[in-house]
Amino acid sequence: QWKPVDGYHLRLDEERAMLPPNRNSSIFLGPLCWAAVIGLLLAFAAKTQAADGFRTLGPGVLTVVPPDRSVDDVSQRFDLHELAQGRGEAWDPDHAPTHETLIGMAQNRQFLRDIWCLEFAYKPPRTIEIEVPGEGFTSRRERVWYLVYRVRNLQPQEAEGQPPQPGSGRRIVFPKDDKGREDLTSPQTEPVNLPVTFEPQFIFETHEALARTEGLLEHRDFLDRLVPTALEPISRREGIPLDQLHDSVSIAGRPIQPGEERWGVAVWEQVDPRIDFFTIFAYGLTNSLKWRHDAELITDEEHAPKYERRQLECLRLDFYHPGDGIGDSGDEVQLAHAGMFEQLALGSRLLEAASRAELTRAEHIQGVRQLGVQWQDFLEPEEKGEAWQGGAGLAPVELFATTLAKVEDPAERETLVRAFLGEQAIGWMEELVRAVAGPVSPEADARRRAALAEIELTPEEILEAPLVGFATIIRKLEQAPDMPTRQTEAAQFFGSAARRVDDIAHEVAIARTAALLRLLGVDEVALQQVSVRRALEFILPNLTTAANPAEDDPGRVVPRDEAELQLLLRGLFGHEGPELFERAEQATEGEDYRWLFRETRRKDIL
Repeated sequence: QWKPVDGYHLRLDEERAMLPPNRNSSIFLGPLCWAAVIGLLLAFAAKTQAADGFRTLGPGVLTVVPPDRSVDDVSQRFDLHELAQGRGEAWDPDHAPTHETLIGMAQNRQFLRDIWCLEFAYKPPRTIEIEVPGEGFTSRRERVWYLVYRVRNLQPQEAEGQPPQPGSGRRIVFPKDDKGREDLTSPQTEPVNLPVTFEPQFIFETHEALARTEGLLEHRDFLDRLVPTALEPISRREGIPLDQLHDSVSIAGRPIQPGEERWGVAVWEQVDPRIDFFTIFAYGLTNSLKWRHDAELITDEEHAPKYERRQLECLRLDFYHPGDGIGDSGDEVQLAHAGMFEQLALGSRLLEAASRAELTRAEHIQGVRQLGVQWQDFLEPEEKGEAWQGGAGLAPVELFATTLAKVEDPAERETLVRAFLGEQAIGWMEELVRAVAGPVSPEADARRRAALAEIELTPEEILEAPLVGFATIIRKLEQAPDMPTRQTEAAQFFGSAARRVDDIAHEVAIARTAALLRLLGVDEVALQQVSVRRALEFILPNLTTAANPAEDDPGRVVPRDEAELQLLLRGLFGHEGPELFERAEQATEGEDYRWLFRETRRKDIL
């Protein structure tokens, strides 16, 4: 059964729809009308499958995620580090077995726990404008994201002719013999009814870069907040009685009994409206956890038990919300999957590099050769990826300027810039030199002289050797700890022209990617014909394998060495490349959700 609603089709059954049934009579429809209706329904149904991997959620649809029963953690074995640490090394007693020593008894201990996992159902995330308290007893309008959900504590069910349905809880039991003694060697898992105190924590997370200066990857996360003024408008909009809609605190007011369900809403404030891809991590749906210890049980006497790491099981939901934040209702949300954003981010870089030469008239391979360098010389320092949060680094720009400075003929320098970066880069570099060494206002001159004094330069000295001075400034900017600091410092040198520093850095990165695509033998014309999501898949054979011809097999290829692959990823995508590629390779197309164990910030969860 299908019903068109706002261009979508909703399946009208108990779990997949929250909308009233269509009450229009259909008894007067003839065969031709029915054929037309069926055609329209099929056309509408096709729209629910959004293009290239996305799945559209209809308004009001309730998506149900069953409890996770795949993790066998009812019984776990661990070492008791807390008892053994600082007690000395292991020893062999003379009159007792080794396992009766303190160290021996602290090893491989069994932990039996009742495990529960709630059923989770949710409506599509949406945005809504509400009144939020401001300073000085004032209020302001703010658009917030919210997720309406239902949790249910399932009871075990057995119906004749159907397989038994386990509930939300399970525990370990030991069978007993005729004398009532437990057989500890034959543990069995059985379902159990347990009251559950649901203490949720919802994290709205994105890795999407919203500006070129952020590179390909920028982490942001938002914790769900208590916003009392949001409950009433959300309740009214979603058709859920206010006294039955809980926030993340009130929903934990009393345990959820077996067979009981409860409605809640998670609210996030100050989310950038430009975000398209986001992930929601839901904690508290289960008490399943894993833990590990970083220190050795016996030999490490210095580390305290605080080195224990807990991983909580959580539910991951991925979404795509196209829009730019202008007049955004937040209703157009599509299901995505883990790894999709990374595939798109890497694909967009590949397509940009493949088509860049047509726009800039650059000849990237020839440009690299004319400069007398290799593409590896334009890699950002490896340590850059560990601490830097932002766009392309400036070390390749410094190398480019230093190399140009060695060329005495101005016409030849111009030819090199045009070949490597394109025509527009000539104007950008001239604009930067004019800004730091040309005529400016007295205020701007005082500002740039103060900045230049820190690197022992003056505008007059830069005018005498522009490229050497420019390289020195770039070296100073490269030392900035983060992108905002770098941009502030660049403005001290270059004023309003400072944006050209980031433009040149990006163009150098694109030139490096384009040169590598050519060296890898990628068909750039064919690459431009594929979708952005399939671009990475298109180049994988060239990227992950290398030619290794043999006498009997001239076309033989072998897997590329891992170190070489990592180097190529840095060359193609910058310092963020290896991390993005690893996530993209773990993409789980077709999975609407994923249960996983994840280390969390202790202050947020524990």
